[in-house]
Amino acid sequence: MPHISDRQFSLVCRRTSRATFREVFHAHSQLELTYIHDGYGQLITEGKVFPLEPGTLMIFRPFQMHHVQIQVSEAHPFVRTVLMVELELLHAYWPHFITTHHFTEHLLNEQHSIQPIFLLPDSLLIQRMEHFGEQYPELLPHELAEDACLFVLDVLTQLRHIWNTTARLPDQYLSNQPTGHSEIIDPHAQATMQWIEQHYAEPFRLEHIASELHLSAYHLSHVFKKATGTSIIAYAQATRIRQACVLLSRTSLSVPEIGHRVGMSSPSYFCKVFRKATGTTPHQYRLRMRGSHEMGRTEKE
Repeated sequence: MPHISDRQFSLVCRRTSRATFREVFHAHSQLELTYIHDGYGQLITEGKVFPLEPGTLMIFRPFQMHHVQIQVSEAHPFVRTVLMVELELLHAYWPHFITTHHFTEHLLNEQHSIQPIFLLPDSLLIQRMEHFGEQYPELLPHELAEDACLFVLDVLTQLRHIWNTTARLPDQYLSNQPTGHSEIIDPHAQATMQWIEQHYAEPFRLEHIASELHLSAYHLSHVFKKATGTSIIAYAQATRIRQACVLLSRTSLSVPEIGHRVGMSSPSYFCKVFRKATGTTPHQYRLRMRGSHEMGRTEKE
């Protein structure tokens, strides 16, 4: 098996931040799993806000727009383990791990955002990640790719079992998680995100949103930036790209038509924005997704 790059596979255990930071809204081609060992904050993704606390496992699908804000203190730095994997790496393994592949496809095609899951530090999944994080730097070059692939398959299999008992119980999850250390996002910022989720296909007018919320455009922009760390225009653009990813993977609409449906009528502008946000063109993204779906259909037959 050939050597794998950091883009295809990356595992960093207990990365620690001691200063508060706010990411910009971003997406990447890899599947990402991030587990929080210590620290507090909030996740904003697909128009929803989730509290982040020790024991939180975040799951981000490829090209899913997300934004993390953290709060740090001397007692609680932000400590997390981050796994990033390009799922194409597992292409040769899927015919032998059919159940895990079908679960992964289900995860990728979920209609709604994947809310964080609470896991204890001694859970098998987290222990496996930490153990492999210690092993990985010591592996010989000819061992890296095979062991990394088998590790990811193990993680996805364990995640499938967790999903069956945890991720299908959103009400219980939300009601049982402590939220005392997580800030509540400004209601005007949340209302703005909800408005954009409903109107992203329309021409963007900041003044219209501000008028509906009985605020000036300047004040609303300030409130939104303070609450989310990004601008309203950037958030609207991220929402449009996310919806474009859905249409590219699930329909046969042309690229210009999809751009029009998500509020960007200029095909060249749409392609430029899409590539800047995701690192790939709309056409390349569609081919990648079709290749994954074709593999799934072949297995079922």
